[in-house]
Amino acid sequence: MTSSKSHWLRTTIVVLLICGIVGLALTAAMFFGKPDKTTASANIQFTFEGAPEGLAPNGRPFNISEIASDEVLTTALREAGLEGTYTPEQLRVCLTARGVFPKDMVDQVTSYASLLDFTTSRSTNVGDYHPTVFDVSLSSDFDKSIPKDKLVALMQNILVAFRNRFAQVYANGLETESLLFTLDQYDYPQQLEILQNHYEMISEYAMEVYAWKPIFRWQGVGFNDISVRLNNLINSDIGRLNADLTMNALTKDTIRLLTRYQFEIRDLNNQLQKQREHLEKMDAIIDKYSKNEIIYLSTADSLTKIDGNSSETYDALVDRRKMVADDITDINSRISEYQLKLADLIGEDAFADQKADVASVEADAASVEADAASVEADAASVEADAGQTAEEALTDVVEMTEAEIAQAAEDAERETQAQKDTLEKNLSALVEKGQGILNDFKAMLEAFNQEQINELNLAATSVRYNAPRVLSGAFVKKAIMVAGPICTLGFLACMLMIFISRKREGRF
Repeated sequence: MTSSKSHWLRTTIVVLLICGIVGLALTAAMFFGKPDKTTASANIQFTFEGAPEGLAPNGRPFNISEIASDEVLTTALREAGLEGTYTPEQLRVCLTARGVFPKDMVDQVTSYASLLDFTTSRSTNVGDYHPTVFDVSLSSDFDKSIPKDKLVALMQNILVAFRNRFAQVYANGLETESLLFTLDQYDYPQQLEILQNHYEMISEYAMEVYAWKPIFRWQGVGFNDISVRLNNLINSDIGRLNADLTMNALTKDTIRLLTRYQFEIRDLNNQLQKQREHLEKMDAIIDKYSKNEIIYLSTADSLTKIDGNSSETYDALVDRRKMVADDITDINSRISEYQLKLADLIGEDAFADQKADVASVEADAASVEADAASVEADAASVEADAGQTAEEALTDVVEMTEAEIAQAAEDAERETQAQKDTLEKNLSALVEKGQGILNDFKAMLEAFNQEQINELNLAATSVRYNAPRVLSGAFVKKAIMVAGPICTLGFLACMLMIFISRKREGRF
């Protein structure tokens, strides 16, 4: 019996060895016949606030495809010392970045239940889920002979370049070194307009960042405090300088400023005329519009009342008419503002003489119109001439001859140099004060970016090198999948033979 047991044990071991050898041979043939790609891979994980919604620290959607951009790949090649050896186009086709989705993604997305939804079905859209972990892999297809250390170093540099690129593109930034315009090239009023528009835009930007991250604090202040400081600068400092500028009629080039005021008033007059014509047409339409139209639809069994949409249309016309009237009011206000500036610039006496001349022309136009009213056939023609005369009179408020402009400029330039020096000092102080606020804003944004984008919030695992070799996890996995079933079948065959042998001997 002992001999029989030893016999079957040896037989079983031999069978298992043969099955193992066959399985390994088959595994080697399959593994090296169509080998897996040699790759260097790593995982990138985004943990900053907003990443689960697909939003970057600046509140805008981000895209992992930036890792394959020319900027990232060029930088990675340069840092790895391979800039002249390979090109970004070669790497791009071998670089993949895939989002890692959890196995229970559907359960996570549909884990809510509405109290008002009594249906038993649930549906989800994969596009609504934004992965925060991405598997990035670089294969060696661009160069089958590239050494392991160079492929790993290249992958590491791609990860570092992507982090720097992400911090550059998706962070909140602010340019404080220079304005879009060179202030010295413009007159004083334009300088104040440029500064005001510049600070207003940055104030709105600060409020946008504050709306995105209202709880962020830097040295005890938030982004809304930057907006408050800029608004105070606009309303207080710029407002005061504008008042001084208007009252003292200070300018670098009086002739140029006079010409500008004339042009602005002439342009606003044209706009005013168009809006008035538009208003008259709107009034005519509204007066003739039929409101509360009702249609009765009769059938054999019922009478149906259908309300028309005329009321909504009428309300829309009234709203449009109000907008036109508001535009006329705004244009009149701007004309008055420019007329006051013009009066301050050329002097009250000269401006009064201009207005007196205009009043005389308007009176003459009215007289001509009254006399022409008695002749019915020529009434329309005379009235049009009178209207044209009145319009020309309105333009004459700002029309001056070259001699008058030169004289006004000479008078305005006299004894204003000291006031100009004071104004320029105040402008410099305003720019310096505004620059201090912008520097604080920039430092606050840098602190916020550092908090949101760093090696912890945008983390990358160590680079893994995978190559088709015998002593590798991939080969062992393949061997288990191929040789395992063969050895199992061999072992079951041996057990079956032992069972049959024992049964023949009558032991069962």
